[in-house]
Amino acid sequence: MIELTIIGYLGKDPEARYTQNGTLVCHFSVASTRKVNNKEQTTWVEVTAWDKIAEACHQHLTKGSKVFVRGIPAVEAFSRKNGEPGASLKLTAQTVQFLGGSGKGTSGIAEQSGVEDYAGVEEEPPF
Repeated sequence: MIELTIIGYLGKDPEARYTQNGTLVCHFSVASTRKVNNKEQTTWVEVTAWDKIAEACHQHLTKGSKVFVRGIPAVEAFSRKNGEPGASLKLTAQTVQFLGGSGKGTSGIAEQSGVEDYAGVEEEPPF
């Protein structure tokens, strides 16, 4: 299995909904910007969280929140409006760590096995 870790900021508030089976799913975009040859380059990753992770993300994250996400990556091909091909990077979250920033003031970790509450504790990524 391939795992990917990202650190970045939410580009907009997370969107949550329930599936027909009653499972909560939460979608949000994470941006990371770096300098390449004195130019800024931003990479966007579409994140999908399920169940307890989705619940924690929907409750605690907002546009501008800084997060660490670990999960399973996938690339999805698409056609742009002008007909040119494109691709987007998607990540199914296994762990989402709230790193503070512009969110709702909560730091913590949400993992696939459940949610651990670390309210008020600034955590750093495990690497």
